[in-house]
Amino acid sequence: MTPPQPASATARFLDESVLPVFTSLRMTAFGQSVIDIAADPDFDDWSFSDKVLYALDKEVAAKRERRVNKLLKASRSPNPDACVEEITYAPSRTLNKEQITRLAHCQWCQSAQNIVILGKSSVGKTYLALALLNAACRKDYTAKFFRTDTLANHLAVLKHGDIERMKFLEELHTADVLVLDDFLTTPIDAATAHQLLTILAEREHRGSTIVTSQFTPDEWYKSIPDAVIAESILNRLVTGAEIIPLEGDNMRLTT
Repeated sequence: MTPPQPASATARFLDESVLPVFTSLRMTAFGQSVIDIAADPDFDDWSFSDKVLYALDKEVAAKRERRVNKLLKASRSPNPDACVEEITYAPSRTLNKEQITRLAHCQWCQSAQNIVILGKSSVGKTYLALALLNAACRKDYTAKFFRTDTLANHLAVLKHGDIERMKFLEELHTADVLVLDDFLTTPIDAATAHQLLTILAEREHRGSTIVTSQFTPDEWYKSIPDAVIAESILNRLVTGAEIIPLEGDNMRLTT
């Protein structure tokens, strides 16, 4: 059996010229790491195994970052950089750091528990919801974000029975996390209320819904024309949900 020959025997060297090979194998981060190791004398005393494991760790981290970025892009988050680590815990804010730290572990996603964030305009409800969405994506959960009125308008232009509408609804039904921002800030008509109920009914016990609203749940009735549908929506969103009452200064003026 012919013994293996080193690449240097054929005038090949581990430098940037071989990076396209790693990229074609979808191992760009690994390739860049081994090239860096070969060129850096600080690695000379490392064992071969340590060098390989170091490069593998870089590749795993890069793939995880790409996966998170893909999930965040698919979520339609208007602020994908929002994260729990950047939340402000000012004395004037009724925000419990222990509670947010617990929620950042996303057990609520696993148990399909809803979260309802309540507070007046500009206290940071949307940022908190997006930070929790970000945390869920980092745990490899799928997510979708919509302002409630934008979602209603989007559904209104999609024809019933249309394939595009069915695909869109399936994404809403199956997302691990659905954020409904500015929930019932303005009254909705009967058709929109029915659509919301259908979405929430399909998501029950299979996905978590995060709602932000300026109004408390008992005030939601005023924005829904049908009392029966209003009761059904309220029950599906609030029963067993974690309620976060948020107070404090106008965050748009303090950031």
